[in-house]
Amino acid sequence: MSDHFDHTAADGLPLTVVHDLLSGQLMMPTAAVTLLLRTIAANWTASPCDDTDCRRTAELYAADLTGYADQLDVQCIAATSRETDPAG
Repeated sequence: MSDHFDHTAADGLPLTVVHDLLSGQLMMPTAAVTLLLRTIAANWTASPCDDTDCRRTAELYAADLTGYADQLDVQCIAATSRETDPAG
């Protein structure tokens, strides 16, 4: 059993969050999570930062977030492939 909450994401697109009433957990579609990670990474790299160390740190954090988004995409593709593979 769950409740659905529709929100608007930063890019203006609807974002559905599901609240599982039994576990109390909030859940979001993976595509929304990866979009959020990539958006934060892009904002960090686009932020004005004159200091070389600051720029390098922002780029490292952005690379990490992009890497996490990539990992989520790969994991979800693999899970979906396993679910739809008739051979099991």
